[in-house]
Amino acid sequence: MTEPRAPGPGDTVFLVDGSSFVFRAYFQSMNQDRKYNFRADGLPTGAVRLFCNKVYQFIKDGAADVRPTHLAIIFDKSEHSFRNELYADYKANRSAPPDDLVPQFPLMRAAVEAFGLVPIEKSGFEADDIIATYARQASAAGADVLIVSADKDLMQLIDDRVSMYDPASGEGRRAGQGRMGVRPERRIGIEEVVEYFGVTPDKVIDVQALVGDSTDNVPGVPGIGKKTAAQLIAEFGDLDTLLANAESIKQNKRRENLIEFADQARLSRTLVTLDDQVEVEDPLDNLVLQPITPEPLIAFFKALDFGTLTRRVAEDTGCDHSAVEPDPRYLRMAPTGEAALLDDPAVEAEDSGPASPETLAAKMEHEALGASFDLDKYETITTLERLEEWLGAAAQSGVLGLAVRLTGPAVMRDDVAGIAIATGPGHAAYIPLSHSATDLMTANTVMDPDKVAALLKGPLTDRGIIKVSAAMKRDYLALRRIGLDIAPIDDTGLLSYAADAGASLHDLPGLAKRFLGHTPIDDRDVLGTGRNKVTFAEVPLDSATRHAAEEADIAVRLAPVLRQRAIAKKVSRVYQTLERPLLPVLARMEEAGIVVDRNVLSRMSGDFSQTLARIETEIYELAGEQFNIGSTKQLSDILFGKLGLPGGKKTKTGAWSTGAQVLEDLAGEGHPLPVKLLEWRQISKLKSTYTDALQEEINPDTGRVHTTFAMASTTTGRLSSTDPNLQNIPIRTEEGRKIRTAFVAAPGTRLIAADYGQIELRVLAHIADIPQLRQAFADGLDIHAMTASEMFGVPVEGMDPSVRRRAKAINFGIIYGISAFGLANQLSIPNSEASAYIKRYFERFPGIRDYMEATKTFVRTHGYVETLFGRRAHYPEIGTNNPSLRAFYERAAINAPIQGSAADIIRRAMVRIEPALAEAGLSTRMLLQVHDELLFEAPQEEAEKAIGIIRNVMQGAAEPAVKLAVPLEVDARAGGSWAEAH
Repeated sequence: MTEPRAPGPGDTVFLVDGSSFVFRAYFQSMNQDRKYNFRADGLPTGAVRLFCNKVYQFIKDGAADVRPTHLAIIFDKSEHSFRNELYADYKANRSAPPDDLVPQFPLMRAAVEAFGLVPIEKSGFEADDIIATYARQASAAGADVLIVSADKDLMQLIDDRVSMYDPASGEGRRAGQGRMGVRPERRIGIEEVVEYFGVTPDKVIDVQALVGDSTDNVPGVPGIGKKTAAQLIAEFGDLDTLLANAESIKQNKRRENLIEFADQARLSRTLVTLDDQVEVEDPLDNLVLQPITPEPLIAFFKALDFGTLTRRVAEDTGCDHSAVEPDPRYLRMAPTGEAALLDDPAVEAEDSGPASPETLAAKMEHEALGASFDLDKYETITTLERLEEWLGAAAQSGVLGLAVRLTGPAVMRDDVAGIAIATGPGHAAYIPLSHSATDLMTANTVMDPDKVAALLKGPLTDRGIIKVSAAMKRDYLALRRIGLDIAPIDDTGLLSYAADAGASLHDLPGLAKRFLGHTPIDDRDVLGTGRNKVTFAEVPLDSATRHAAEEADIAVRLAPVLRQRAIAKKVSRVYQTLERPLLPVLARMEEAGIVVDRNVLSRMSGDFSQTLARIETEIYELAGEQFNIGSTKQLSDILFGKLGLPGGKKTKTGAWSTGAQVLEDLAGEGHPLPVKLLEWRQISKLKSTYTDALQEEINPDTGRVHTTFAMASTTTGRLSSTDPNLQNIPIRTEEGRKIRTAFVAAPGTRLIAADYGQIELRVLAHIADIPQLRQAFADGLDIHAMTASEMFGVPVEGMDPSVRRRAKAINFGIIYGISAFGLANQLSIPNSEASAYIKRYFERFPGIRDYMEATKTFVRTHGYVETLFGRRAHYPEIGTNNPSLRAFYERAAINAPIQGSAADIIRRAMVRIEPALAEAGLSTRMLLQVHDELLFEAPQEEAEKAIGIIRNVMQGAAEPAVKLAVPLEVDARAGGSWAEAH
C-alpha cells in the first residue's frame, strides 16, 4: 500500500474528466456489435466496458508516454451548479442522455471504486471546476498535470506544466459533443490551443465569452464566430478593452452587437471561467496511485460479463479469477435501467411500509405514462371531417394537448404555420395551416385557417375539455391573434415550477426525460442551424407533424404526473391561484404592448452623443492628453502611470484593472477624472442599450414594443422580461429616468403607474414580527427616518439627510443579506463603521436576526423556504461545503420569503385587476409589470376612476389568504408618459 503523498517535482498528476468520458465511451460503443454493449439479461454495459478499458490502461501503462503518480477521476454530481444561479438558462438546452446510457452512470462510479479509486464529485460545481482546482494545486507544487479530456473549456488551464490528452480513437464522434478536432491520441499544449482558438490559453475565456457555446447555452455575442473573436481579442488585448472600444469598430453589425450584448458577453465570460478554488474533500495527497487489488475488480468485471477484462487483470496480477465470485450487488441490478442499485438503502426505505404521496410522486418520475412513443403514428390532418373526428375524441377524453407552430420566431409578428393537437397518450396529430415546403402531398394538404378556427372555437372554450400545453402563453397569444380564446388551461412548465422552483429546470425536453423517460426531437434537428436554418413553415410536412405532434403528446402525458406532484408537495394552491390564472393576463399584456416614441428616442440618442463629446473633452483636459477612453491599457496608463493615483489593482494577466469598482473607489477619494469616466460609461450604456436599441424593437404593424414575460425564470416567483427587457430601465439617475419619457400614452389615453411603496420592508415587518416597523407603517411614518432615529438616537424632525440615507441603505441591504463590506462600499465608509451599523441594527430590531437564523435552520433541514402564500423556493445545494457558496444560498433563502411574498402579492393583484376594471365598465388595460409597479393605459375620461379601482385591488391583494400586520400602500398617478405618471 503506497502511503499518501503530496505531488511535487518529477510527479505527474492525471486528472480524468469522468463525465465527458462517459459520453465518449457510450458513443464509441454504439459503433460496436450489440453483444458487447449489453449483459445477457439486457442491462446496458457497453460504455462501462470501454470506460474500464481506458482506466486500466491509464493505471497500467499511462498515456502520452508518461505514467501517473497520482490519478483522479472526476464526475459532475448534478446538472445544477452555481452557474445556474447566475444564469438560469445555463445548459438549459442540453439534450437528455440516451435511455441506455442512464443505467450506466452509477456503474461508472462503481467501476472507479472497484479499481481502488475514489470517484470525485461535489455538489454545486462541475467536474471542470474540480479539475481546475487540482491542476492549480499540483502545478503550484511543481508537478506536471495531464488532463484527460476532449473538452475545449479546459484549454484555459493549459500552461508550461499543464497539458491535455484527448484519448479518442476517432470512433464515435458526433456533432455537437464539444470535440476539438485535434488528431487522435494527441497531447494538447499551448501550441495546439493557439492552433484551435487562435489565442494563447490565457485569452481563451475572452474568446469563448464572445463566441458563446450552444451546447452549454452560453449566450456570447450574436454574429461573432471563433475566428472573428480571436482577431478581436488579438487586436484589443482582452474582452474589457474590446467592449469599452466597441464604438470604434468599423463593421456596423459587429459594432452594434458588441455594444448591445456587452453585458451578455461579460456574463458569458463568468459562465465559462473555471473556478479553481473549490474546497475539494479529497486532497491531492490521497490521490497517489495505488497498486491494483485484483479481487474486487475481477468480481465487478464478472458481474457485468466483462470476460476479456477479467482474464487480462488476472494475467497481469497473477490472480486466480476462477476463485473470485461475481459481486452480487451488480448481479441484482435491474436490467431495464433503474439508476440505483437494488441494495441501496434509499431504495429499500422506499419499499418498506405504505407509500406516502411524496414517495408515489417520486416513483412517477421514473415511469412512462400511457403508451410508448411512436412518432410515425402521428397523423397529418388534411380534411375538416377528420378534424371534427379528432375534436370529438377530445370531448370524450376531456383533454386536448396543444402545440402551436409559427411561420417565424416572433409570436406578435408571424403567422400560425400549424397547430398540433393530442387527445391522449400516443394520440396526436398536426393541422398544417401555412406551409411552403415543396413536398406537400397534394395542393389541398394545407387547411383553410378560417375554417379550422371555426371548428376549434367551441372545443377551445369548452369547460369540459382541459387544454394542455408545454408553452401555453405562447400558444394562447398565437391563437388569440387568429380570433380564438382558450379555457380552461394547464401549462406543464408552470406545474413543474410550482412544485420545484429552484430545484430543477422546467423545459419540455428536461421534463419529458425526467418524468416520461423520453428524449424529444431537438428543434435544431428539424429547423437546422446557422445559414441552413429554416422557419417551421418551410419544414417538410412529415417532419413538421412528428415534431409538433410530439410536443402536444408530451404535454398530455406530463400534465397528470405534474399535477400529482404538485398535490404531493402541497403546492397545488400556488399553481391554481398564482400561476395558472396569471398566464392569460400576461398574454394579453404582451399582445397590448406599449407605445414608444421613436422621435423621443432619436433625440435622446443625439443628446447623449453630444453629452459624450462634452465629457470626453473634460476627460482629456483632466488627463492632459487625448487617449482611447475605452482602452483599459491606455486608461490604466493614465490613471496609475501618468497621474500616479493610488489603489490600482491588477488582473490575472498583470494588467491594471479599470472596472467600475476601481473607478468608484478612486472617485470616492475625490479624484475628478474617475468621476467623469464613470459618467461617460453610464451615458454610453444608456445610449447603446436603450435609446438606440429600443428603436429597433418597435413593431412595424402595431407601432408598439411588445415584451415577453417569463413566469418560471426565477426561484422566488418574480417575473422577468425579455425581447426587450423592460424591467431593467434605470431610474436612479436623471439620464436613466429620461428613458421613460419615450414610453407614451396612445392618442386619447393616459398612462397610469401604480407602485407598491416599500412592499418588501412591509412584508419583512410582518414575517419577522418587528414591533417598531409595524407601528411605523401603521402610523404612516417615514420608515427610513424612523429607523435612523431608532439606531442613532436622533430626532426625526430636522434629521440630516445623510443619516436618513444610511438608515435607508441598511433597511434595504438587510433584506438582501448585505455584508459590512458591501455596506461600506455603498456608503463610502470604513468596514468597521459599517459593521457597527449592522450590529446596532440587529440590537434595535432583534426580531430580524431571529428570523434570519430561523430561516437558515429551516432551509438546511428542508432544502426549501416558503412565501406567505405557500410558494416554495428550493435550494438543493444548501449543504455545500464551500463556505462562500453556502453563504450565498443562505442569503438567498433569507430573502426568498420576503421577495417571493411581495411577488405573490402583485401576482394576486394582476389576476384581480382585469375583472375589477371590467365589472366597473372600464376599458383600461394593463401593459407592463416592473417588479413592484404596474403600468396601465386608460382612456383619458376614465383614468381617475381606474386609479381608484387599481389602488383598492392592489392594497387588498394579499387577502383573504393572508392578513398582513402592516398596511400596503400604493402610489398611483396618471400622465402622458411613463415618466410623467411617476
